Amino acid sequence: MTLRPAAFLMLLAGFGLHSPAASGQARQPDPERGREIAQKHCARCHVIGNFNKFGGLSSTPSFQLLVNAFKDYEERLLTFYARRPHPVFIRIRNFRTPYPLPPSAKPIELELEALEDILAYAKTLKKK
Repeated sequence: MTLRPAAFLMLLAGFGLHSPAASGQARQPDPERGREIAQKHCARCHVIGNFNKFGGLSSTPSFQLLVNAFKDYEERLLTFYARRPHPVFIRIRNFRTPYPLPPSAKPIELELEALEDILAYAKTLKKK
């Protein structure tokens, strides 16, 4: 089952999480903010556009591969914080981690809205 970004945020709101999109306030995802977040945090493991085309870890998919090869890339990007190995070092503000383990890398704390911003940026990498 693939959840659209708004539906995913509404699902999270059902668990007591607050976000402008889930509470009915209009908020448009910001691809530029998503690019900044991806370059700052995701580039330590993933290739992000032309920013670090010779970087990343060989075992991790680039953002380009995610959006161009995986039909469920939207769901993957909206739920990455709960997919291994991310839960050990990614924290979503006001959201309890399902894996209360000590971080294996420098912890990253993101706002819930950052998920839609990262997705909006990744969509700009989709081949036409």
